[in-house]
Amino acid sequence: MLTAGEGQRLRPLTTKRSKSLLMIAGRPVLQYIIDSLIENDIRDIVIVVGHGREDLIDHFQMGGDQGVRIRYVVQHKQEGVEHAILTAKDELEGEENFLLVYGDVLVEPEMVTRTLSNHATMGGEVTMLVTLVSNPEQFGTVKIGPNGIVEKLVEKGGPERYVSNYAVAGVSVFSTKILPLLEKYGSMELSFEEFIKDGNQVSASVWEKEWAEFTWPWDILKANRIVMDRLLKGKGSYIAESADIHSSVVIEGSVYIGEGSIVRPNTTLRGPIYIGKNVYVGNNSLIRDYSCLCDGVRIGYAVEMRNSMVFERVNVGRMTYLADSIIGADTCIEAGAQLWNWRPGSEPLYLTQESEEVQIPLRKFGVIVGDNVVIGVNASIYPATRIGENSVISAGCVVQEDIPPCSHVILKQKLEIVERKDLTGCD
Repeated sequence: MLTAGEGQRLRPLTTKRSKSLLMIAGRPVLQYIIDSLIENDIRDIVIVVGHGREDLIDHFQMGGDQGVRIRYVVQHKQEGVEHAILTAKDELEGEENFLLVYGDVLVEPEMVTRTLSNHATMGGEVTMLVTLVSNPEQFGTVKIGPNGIVEKLVEKGGPERYVSNYAVAGVSVFSTKILPLLEKYGSMELSFEEFIKDGNQVSASVWEKEWAEFTWPWDILKANRIVMDRLLKGKGSYIAESADIHSSVVIEGSVYIGEGSIVRPNTTLRGPIYIGKNVYVGNNSLIRDYSCLCDGVRIGYAVEMRNSMVFERVNVGRMTYLADSIIGADTCIEAGAQLWNWRPGSEPLYLTQESEEVQIPLRKFGVIVGDNVVIGVNASIYPATRIGENSVISAGCVVQEDIPPCSHVILKQKLEIVERKDLTGCD
């Protein structure tokens, strides 16, 4: 499993955090992958770690609590997928095949099942799960010939670098015969070219259901929706016995409420939503439409939240509005703050990545807030804005641009008191 990448496009959420530790419906991405492997009776797992590895290893340890064996291999410098695979070469000694899973893909059990099954029936040396996408320039793609045989693989590389709309979907069975070629070329594309030329069969297994790879911040909201639908749709609600839900709380649709959580009077929960353990939701709030509150979150009086992912131990003050946003752990959003998700006139939204402006493929998208941020009373944050970790936005500020990490944003104003000339008799 590959988890070493730095996740530059997901910052500030991945400044120190591995992409595999991003929270989806209250659990890390990597937990969904491990669960999918367990359901397919795969319990010997090698994880290539790099960026953010300390917290990842601390969280999952050696896998004993989950009934799996986890071994870690460190990729000290992130030099691509090929280098990551070769970093784990010694762990593959004596194996004919190995299952390769990307740690930044939302993997469902059926994705693994289908790849393994098709590998057994199609008889190739490699079987790759692929899926149709509308933006192939952002993925590695394959050209598929008759009977599902892959004729060419092209690595991710921009508008001119794709051969079809079939993207590599992050789950593959590889023959260890590929390893010497990866060492020789240092390129997956060139290695596959020679591998196929030498008469080895590479097969494609098509995944036609929803799929999420974590490349951009909005992918987190997409994955959150997929998981919530899987967890709650058609299955009703789950409310832990130890949760304290006031009798006046209105619950519409399916909700998940974890142990020790409290929901105060006159609040409306409009599912699907996820509320983790030991969460507090204050009076008269409205939590709706795929919102996720991770463990230890506290929501004040009359807060409205829509389709937002809130990481652990976040405090949201009274009368705050939060929509289509992602909030990093241990952040404090003070009373009356407004985190917007649209511009007047519904103008397209863009995210600045280095020197490039990327159009967000959503009509509405809110704010991305890093860990340990303070957003002051009555501050307003415009949509598609990133607030770097450890920053402070002072009360009343209107923020319309990205804020670098460890910044203090201060509103400076001049207060003038003048005599009114339109009145008499004020003595």
